[in-house]
Amino acid sequence: MMKKFLGALVLVLVLCSVSFAASPKVDAGLLTYLGTTEDEFQVALDDLRKSLAPLLPSYDENDPNGGWIEGDRLEGFILDLAKTRRVVHFYNSLLEMQMALRGRKIDEINLPEAVGMYLISNNTNYEVKFSLNMMPSTISFGFKRGNTKLQKEFNTAINAMRKDGTLKTLATKYINTTREPAPSKFTSFKGAETIKVAVTGDLPPIDYIAADGRPTGYNTAILSEIGKRLKKNIRLISVDSGGRSAALASDRADVVFWYRNTEGLKLSEKNAKILKGVMKDTPEGVILSVPYYEWDTDLVIGRAD
Repeated sequence: MMKKFLGALVLVLVLCSVSFAASPKVDAGLLTYLGTTEDEFQVALDDLRKSLAPLLPSYDENDPNGGWIEGDRLEGFILDLAKTRRVVHFYNSLLEMQMALRGRKIDEINLPEAVGMYLISNNTNYEVKFSLNMMPSTISFGFKRGNTKLQKEFNTAINAMRKDGTLKTLATKYINTTREPAPSKFTSFKGAETIKVAVTGDLPPIDYIAADGRPTGYNTAILSEIGKRLKKNIRLISVDSGGRSAALASDRADVVFWYRNTEGLKLSEKNAKILKGVMKDTPEGVILSVPYYEWDTDLVIGRAD
């Protein structure tokens, strides 16, 4: 009996390894992770896929419990990941990534749900390929390491806005919409300190730059409110997502819009460890504020053709 079991197990592993080698390839676009390299990210993704592949023969897509296996819910993107090799490509801006998608250099892009829905609502050439509800993430502000004074001031303002409901009110107004967000008004304080804040425009309508070049959206609304509470002037500058860390290091900006962490990644301990080691968007030299927005779902978007 034991020999039969071992023989069957070996056969399953061999079949899985053959499937892994011969499986189709998909080119996937991501906004650049600043705490890792594209090559390191690819190795981790391939390692995750190899760990998932042996589980496929025992996965039952009709399981009413969703097919929980070793802490990993094999559905949607994760199930497809086990079957399909994704080759990741980092892009420093959303525009650059969209151009690659439209030009068929990549097959899909991965974005937060609110951003994905905004793009799809305003572009009939896009469609949702997967809904990935296993990777909760957050948005914070980034500061140059050592600037704890400004970090604490922002934390105090953000925590107060969370307590009095301002964060929720602004999120409802600016994020849960597919229309172009209206620009925010900034109060000017004569003789007060001016804080330079870099926005990217790479996550509309959260982080958005209008056609006329004016930064707007949820982030600017948050910054307007923070400026009022701190009684400091806010000056917005524009950088690509891939240039956030450099803007802080060069003192071009005092604060930078920041997002993505893997603390809430819902995978087994083994597989979470594989990805958490490289899915880092916060390099050395950057410290973060407390989060002011969070989401549970990412969308994987492809061409509607």
